[in-house]
Amino acid sequence: MTDIVAQVNDWVAGNREECIRFLQDFISIPSPSGEEGDAARFLAEKMNEFNYTTTCVDTLNDAMGTIKGTGGGRSLLLNGHIDHVPVGEMVDPYSGKIMDGDELGDHGEVIYGRAACDMKGAVAAMVLAGRAMNELGIRLKGDYMVTGVAFEEVGGAGTKSTINDSKFLADVVLIGEATNMQLALGHRGTMKFGVTVKGRACHASAPERGINALYKAMKMITKVKDELAPSTPVHPIYGKTSMTVTQITVSPEAFNVVPEECKFWIDCRNHPDFTAEDLDRHLNDIIDELKADDSEFDATVIRSPNFEEKTFSGYYTDPDENPVVGEAVEAITESYKEPNKGIWTFATDGRFYAPLGIPVIGFGPGEEEYAHTQRDHVRVQDYLDTIKVYAALACKICDVS
Repeated sequence: MTDIVAQVNDWVAGNREECIRFLQDFISIPSPSGEEGDAARFLAEKMNEFNYTTTCVDTLNDAMGTIKGTGGGRSLLLNGHIDHVPVGEMVDPYSGKIMDGDELGDHGEVIYGRAACDMKGAVAAMVLAGRAMNELGIRLKGDYMVTGVAFEEVGGAGTKSTINDSKFLADVVLIGEATNMQLALGHRGTMKFGVTVKGRACHASAPERGINALYKAMKMITKVKDELAPSTPVHPIYGKTSMTVTQITVSPEAFNVVPEECKFWIDCRNHPDFTAEDLDRHLNDIIDELKADDSEFDATVIRSPNFEEKTFSGYYTDPDENPVVGEAVEAITESYKEPNKGIWTFATDGRFYAPLGIPVIGFGPGEEEYAHTQRDHVRVQDYLDTIKVYAALACKICDVS
């Protein structure tokens, strides 16, 4: 594969400015969750221009493209999401401007803008890897498939639609979420639990007449933060369970009323040794402890409406059980450099493919710490190198005619 890697490297070098401009144009298209239409059509039009065999945009604004193989090889699907979180207080979020990385706490030349890291840099590289192979006349035996999905940031409806409705599936899946150019093999599960704390409303001018549900909730939040979260077990693959309170509301929402109810939600990233039942039990134990010390304490554990009981939503592609991992290491090493193997801190849409028995690997430019922040960016060289890596992975997994 050495000759092919050299050809792709030369192609990327010769088309450097055009590759950068492609990502800048992509970043310039606002695509918050639920408003991905323009970005999806941009991708489909580009894949069509780059001679993908088939392209389409579905009703959810998932863009899909395929370069049909000659036959006899495994298919490879590269998945990346095109929606992004709100821009917040980012300055010029859709500029896609070239900057000195030092200004953002990084190094080298970077492309800045909302979704540069999470994750339009990877999606652009996926599409361009297909273009490079087409223009170089590299024919794969298996199909090369790219999907830029919608709604990933708000639950994953886009990927689920491509799987269930479009049947857009392959023998191997690569998720392009940020890995800082390393190889990701999975991630922890995600659970959302809530607690409703009851009190008694009264006029805020005489708080002693009521029971402040917010104050009661603070007692439990403190125990979750200081006692439960630090005590969770560590898994040899997935690491430590994490949990944090992310949302809190009171009722009634009135400036001059002591709240009669307070509800808070806990985001928990778990592993197989810390299940939903474990978290449920621990939270109820805390409630029992607080009730024993405070006769006025009244709380109930609740689960999110879409919570799937007893389901572990994480996954891991074990190198000892799946040869795809070794193949990926070989391809990345030959086209870039030998990668470290690990897992993502956050969840990805890989969780929808792994239960189907499809091996899922991850590789993408950008660092996790910049995702969802005002410093959202991707290093230019990493982005260009990712194009090379994706082409090399395609040649390794799909095989070359």
